[in-house]
Amino acid sequence: MKKIFALFLMSVFAFSTSAQKVSTHEQNHNEFVQHVYDSVVLLYGQDESGGMKMRCTATAYEQLADKSGYRFATASHCVSGKTEKEQKAQKYFVTTDEAGAKTFLSAVLIEAGDKTVGDDFAIFETKTTLQFTVTPLGDSDKLALGDRVINIASPFGLGKQYFEGYMSNLKLDRPPLDAGSVQWSDVMLVEIGSAGGSSGSAIVSENQHAIVGFLVGGTNSTIGAIIIPVSRFKAFEVAVKAGKYHKTKKSDEEAGKTDE
Repeated sequence: MKKIFALFLMSVFAFSTSAQKVSTHEQNHNEFVQHVYDSVVLLYGQDESGGMKMRCTATAYEQLADKSGYRFATASHCVSGKTEKEQKAQKYFVTTDEAGAKTFLSAVLIEAGDKTVGDDFAIFETKTTLQFTVTPLGDSDKLALGDRVINIASPFGLGKQYFEGYMSNLKLDRPPLDAGSVQWSDVMLVEIGSAGGSSGSAIVSENQHAIVGFLVGGTNSTIGAIIIPVSRFKAFEVAVKAGKYHKTKKSDEEAGKTDE
């Protein structure tokens, strides 16, 4: 009888320990999701009449050195204008998409990448006293097939939503994907929910708790979303910060012809 009772206590302890581990894992995961959620904003453009139109999703990846604001990453095809001068003359705003009345913060375009060579990235800067969490840049070279990822985006402009998925192709070994003025190459595929408005949103690794790519489009099917690895964004950002990033003449001619 004592032996049976001891076995019963051991099984109860094992179950309790297992349940505690599951609970801790869920709590850590939920905190991770909330952290990413709080780093995401929606990017709006303003026309000459003052009307606001949501363009894409963006993510705070860096706080400014003087802590006066943040830098956000999104997709270059979210930026209007046929030339770099026209692009930087546009009025942009970001919002955290809080419930009720929205707060719009002025956002300055630092650089929009050359879409004709696959640099479908854009960097915006916002000066604000509001506090954002920052989702850091990760390492796309460390990804493995099947790695779990999450995404916070606003498909169809319906507000920030949570999605989860997995890496389904780490290097799409096919010709560049043609989306008009955008030529995507060296891309990955992620099996995850997405739609118009998700463009520019960060794909965040559950293992690294960091950005491993940016969602830039779909495949015109139910299979996968097109992701540009963060390694390419890092190269783009380094060139921008050094003042050495230049677009091709073709890029200036084609900019602004792709719908956001």
